[in-house]
Amino acid sequence: MDQPSQNEHKPMSVICQQLESLLKRSELDNRPVALMTCGVAGAGKSTLAKAVTQKFPTFQHVSIDGILASRHGLVGVDYLRSDYDNYQDEAGTVFLAIVGQVLDEGNNDLVLDRSFYAKEDREFFKSCVEQHGGRWVLVYLKAPKEVLWHRICARREAEINADSALEISRDLLDTYFDGFEMPNGEGELAIRTHPVDALFGPVPNQ
Repeated sequence: MDQPSQNEHKPMSVICQQLESLLKRSELDNRPVALMTCGVAGAGKSTLAKAVTQKFPTFQHVSIDGILASRHGLVGVDYLRSDYDNYQDEAGTVFLAIVGQVLDEGNNDLVLDRSFYAKEDREFFKSCVEQHGGRWVLVYLKAPKEVLWHRICARREAEINADSALEISRDLLDTYFDGFEMPNGEGELAIRTHPVDALFGPVPNQ
């Protein structure tokens, strides 16, 4: 891909079209694809995941929040906040098992909807995808902290669901934001989701 260029801000559906060549299998490379959505809460990971699964039916959306909701319901509604960490560990084990199973079967592709906050976490899942015969695509979604906070508040105000059940305070967002290890030179595709453009970084070279 050419050097990053500025474009008028586009909805996720259009971004999906621009990702199409990376997400589709080819005769030369028919490995199952694992799209890794990377970013802080509010960056647009779940929105992109849903847009991808709508446009590309072979993709299966997998998220810790979704697993938690399917097994235990919503935090603060169906179970206590004090149980969240234990349930999250359980969901992490299920998440990893789903990744291995789907890639081993080879019939479907995956959207791995999680923050991938640390390089170590990203490298672990890249290796996991490759070990199970898949090809990873790492997309880093970024936006300013104030925009993230606005989206988090608006999402929770609109509806409490699996994506918004965990209440994120301003202090918690600060912790997430300040501790996030931005990918750099990891084969990532960087997309700025705010304010007026989408910047595309290097294409994964695999």
